[in-house]
Amino acid sequence: MDSTNSNPADPAPLSPDDAAARALNKRYEGLVTVRTKAIKGKGAWYWAHLEPVLVRNTTTNLPKAVKLKCLLCDAIFSASNPSRTASEHLKPGTCSNFTFVL
Repeated sequence: MDSTNSNPADPAPLSPDDAAARALNKRYEGLVTVRTKAIKGKGAWYWAHLEPVLVRNTTTNLPKAVKLKCLLCDAIFSASNPSRTASEHLKPGTCSNFTFVL
Protein backbone atom coordinates (compact mmCIF):
# COMPACT_ATOMS: atom_id res chain seq x y z
CA MET A 1 0.00 0.00 0.00
CA ASP A 2 1.25 3.48 -0.88
CA SER A 3 1.65 5.70 2.18
CA THR A 4 1.58 9.09 0.46
CA ASN A 5 -0.97 11.66 1.59
CA SER A 6 -1.77 13.03 -1.86
CA ASN A 7 -5.37 13.05 -2.86
CA PRO A 8 -6.21 13.41 -6.55
CA ALA A 9 -9.12 15.71 -5.59
CA ASP A 10 -6.78 18.20 -3.84
CA PRO A 11 -6.08 21.29 -5.93
CA ALA A 12 -2.54 21.83 -7.12
CA PRO A 13 -0.50 24.18 -4.94
CA LEU A 14 -0.63 27.79 -6.08
CA SER A 15 2.44 29.54 -7.39
CA PRO A 16 3.43 32.66 -5.43
CA ASP A 17 2.09 34.85 -8.27
CA ASP A 18 -1.24 33.03 -8.30
CA ALA A 19 -1.53 33.24 -4.51
CA ALA A 20 -0.80 36.97 -4.56
CA ALA A 21 -3.31 37.51 -7.37
CA ARG A 22 -5.97 35.59 -5.48
CA ALA A 23 -5.32 37.63 -2.32
CA LEU A 24 -5.52 40.91 -4.25
CA ASN A 25 -8.76 39.85 -5.97
CA LYS A 26 -10.22 38.91 -2.59
CA ARG A 27 -9.22 42.29 -1.09
CA TYR A 28 -10.67 44.15 -4.07
CA GLU A 29 -13.95 42.20 -3.96
CA GLY A 30 -14.19 42.82 -0.20
CA LEU A 31 -13.75 46.57 -0.65
CA VAL A 32 -16.34 46.63 -3.46
CA THR A 33 -18.79 44.80 -1.18
CA VAL A 34 -18.19 47.22 1.69
CA ARG A 35 -18.58 50.20 -0.65
CA THR A 36 -21.80 48.83 -2.14
CA LYS A 37 -23.33 48.34 1.32
CA ALA A 38 -22.15 51.78 2.47
CA ILE A 39 -23.69 53.53 -0.51
CA LYS A 40 -26.99 51.83 0.37
CA GLY A 41 -26.77 53.40 3.85
CA LYS A 42 -25.12 50.60 5.84
CA GLY A 43 -21.59 51.92 6.25
CA ALA A 44 -19.22 54.85 6.39
CA TRP A 45 -20.08 58.07 4.53
CA TYR A 46 -16.74 58.31 2.74
CA TRP A 47 -17.38 55.32 0.47
CA ALA A 48 -19.56 57.55 -1.69
CA HIS A 49 -16.34 59.39 -2.62
CA LEU A 50 -13.82 56.53 -2.78
CA GLU A 51 -13.81 53.69 -5.30
CA PRO A 52 -11.67 50.53 -5.12
CA VAL A 53 -9.47 50.02 -8.19
CA LEU A 54 -7.67 46.79 -9.10
CA VAL A 55 -4.36 47.73 -10.73
CA ARG A 56 -3.03 45.10 -13.13
CA ASN A 57 0.46 44.33 -14.37
CA THR A 58 0.60 45.47 -18.00
CA THR A 59 2.78 42.52 -19.02
CA THR A 60 1.05 39.61 -17.28
CA ASN A 61 -2.38 41.16 -16.67
CA LEU A 62 -2.23 39.72 -13.14
CA PRO A 63 -3.45 41.97 -10.31
CA LYS A 64 -0.60 44.08 -8.97
CA ALA A 65 -2.26 46.23 -6.28
CA VAL A 66 -5.54 47.45 -4.88
CA LYS A 67 -5.91 51.23 -4.70
CA LEU A 68 -8.61 53.72 -3.78
CA LYS A 69 -9.58 56.42 -6.24
CA CYS A 70 -11.13 59.68 -5.07
CA LEU A 71 -14.14 60.23 -7.32
CA LEU A 72 -14.01 63.96 -6.64
CA CYS A 73 -10.47 64.69 -7.82
CA ASP A 74 -9.23 61.39 -9.35
CA ALA A 75 -6.37 61.08 -6.83
CA ILE A 76 -5.17 57.50 -6.15
CA PHE A 77 -4.32 56.19 -2.67
CA SER A 78 -3.27 52.98 -0.98
CA ALA A 79 -6.21 50.81 0.06
CA SER A 80 -4.51 49.57 3.22
CA ASN A 81 -6.58 51.77 5.56
CA PRO A 82 -9.61 53.36 3.87
CA SER A 83 -10.87 55.19 6.96
CA ARG A 84 -7.50 56.91 7.47
CA THR A 85 -7.33 57.76 3.76
CA ALA A 86 -10.78 59.30 3.98
CA SER A 87 -10.10 61.29 7.13
CA GLU A 88 -6.83 62.65 5.73
CA HIS A 89 -8.01 63.35 2.18
CA LEU A 90 -11.72 64.14 2.42
CA LYS A 91 -11.53 67.33 4.40
CA PRO A 92 -11.66 70.97 3.34
CA GLY A 93 -8.35 72.15 1.94
CA THR A 94 -7.00 68.70 1.05
CA CYS A 95 -9.32 67.42 -1.68
CA SER A 96 -9.90 70.36 -4.00
CA ASN A 97 -13.46 69.28 -4.82
CA PHE A 98 -14.65 68.24 -1.35
CA THR A 99 -17.00 70.48 0.58
CA PHE A 100 -18.29 69.48 3.99
CA VAL A 101 -21.90 70.43 4.62
CA LEU A 102 -23.52 70.11 8.03
